[in-house]
Amino acid sequence: MKTKKIGFLLSLLAFFYILTTTKPVVADTLLEQVNKDYNVPKSDLPETGIVIEAENGQIFWEQDATKSINAAELSNLMTTYLVLEAIHNGTLSLETKVIATQNDEAIGQIKSLNNNNIIAGIEYTVRDLLKLAVTPSSNVATLMLANLLEEQDGRFVTKMNNKAVELGMTQTTFNTATGIPAVQFEGYYQPEGYDSNAENITTAKDLASLAYHLLRDFPSVLDTTKETSFTILPDSLYEETFQTDNDTLYGRPFAFKGADGLKTSHSEAGFNAITTARRNGLRLITVLTGVGDSAQPESERSLYPISNTLMEQIFDTYEYKEIVSAGQQEINDKTVLVENDWYAVVKKGSQPTFTLQGETLTLTDALPIISDTALPLSVSYREITSNIEKNIDQHTFLAQLINVIEITKLTILALGTTFLGLIFLLMSIFIPIVPEDKEKLANRKRPHTPPLPMKKIMRWAGLAIFLVGIGILLVQYIL
Repeated sequence: MKTKKIGFLLSLLAFFYILTTTKPVVADTLLEQVNKDYNVPKSDLPETGIVIEAENGQIFWEQDATKSINAAELSNLMTTYLVLEAIHNGTLSLETKVIATQNDEAIGQIKSLNNNNIIAGIEYTVRDLLKLAVTPSSNVATLMLANLLEEQDGRFVTKMNNKAVELGMTQTTFNTATGIPAVQFEGYYQPEGYDSNAENITTAKDLASLAYHLLRDFPSVLDTTKETSFTILPDSLYEETFQTDNDTLYGRPFAFKGADGLKTSHSEAGFNAITTARRNGLRLITVLTGVGDSAQPESERSLYPISNTLMEQIFDTYEYKEIVSAGQQEINDKTVLVENDWYAVVKKGSQPTFTLQGETLTLTDALPIISDTALPLSVSYREITSNIEKNIDQHTFLAQLINVIEITKLTILALGTTFLGLIFLLMSIFIPIVPEDKEKLANRKRPHTPPLPMKKIMRWAGLAIFLVGIGILLVQYIL
């Protein structure tokens, strides 16, 4: 425990050194900062943690973020991701109804697990089951969702592991859909091919990556996670109401401005939370695990002061803003054309620097990124070398017109050819017809083929050149 505390405090000193812009050295530790507004004992410091931003996944702070931990019921977020993905693909909808089975009802009666009262034969919507899986961490609701996507339990867990790889969760292994070892389900649940005693193994960094992709791919999940309470099957014999455990939400004891998610859980190592908040376009994701002692429920309250303090410090220091405007820009002594406005998270008051390589503009002073699967901190650009092109790009209308119709060298050739053909056609109109001398024609003793008049030559040449130009345009923009 002593080693854990020392390592954590050292990492916090580094964290505040990075964040602070006005002081070269920061004497206060995070715990001291937390306890300016709260009262958190040293024994409740997290075992692992990380804070990232939700745009590109830049890491602001981390504490043993790659250390293997028990994912516990935070695993439900992966099940949630797969369900929302199925809804996005049209396989399901939030109003899809699921009829509870006898097996579901039996799981719901296992008192040692987080559950709710599921009744066999009763219909539950996917919307309700998602709320139950995320807020009270209902194991039976999570399994009902999993069975909706895959009838075989083992196949669904395999799907979870495949998605983890896809999302860049390189140190994660799922063994159950809920995070609870299968042996605790008293024979009612056993994924084929997986160890019944195995926990779901992950890291704080992988959990942050999962939360990052969940929020980017399916931001509607926040409609569920921001609720402080909800009721299922209202006005029926089976009505149940649930309260959130996320105390950072509005109206809760540790309400944090902008907080709207995401998930809490606990394991033998302590209490865990993935929290998120958004202010002025900047969204943060915080993962804390192993806080306090799971045998002492009151220590769960330490999650939120620590999370709030970390996020408050970062909101005070960083901002989400436009760092490059669309259009012609002078960057690193080069004139470049950027197609779209570029927004990113940067330190307040700083002047971003960039690297130009190939046709990619990269933010030089970016922080480390959560995963290769996050959006890159870069945009494409085109270097402008000719004065004509520079002058065109300075005129907004012309630049936009060129971008819309995608003018290329082939386009210029086609337009030039078409214009030349039109000139020939116009010239043929104004060339006079010169009649031949009738007396000369009468004196000819043998048939004579008259030369092709210049008027016809110009007309047909012009028409041919014009059609060639039109043909080039058709090939480029239609075919």
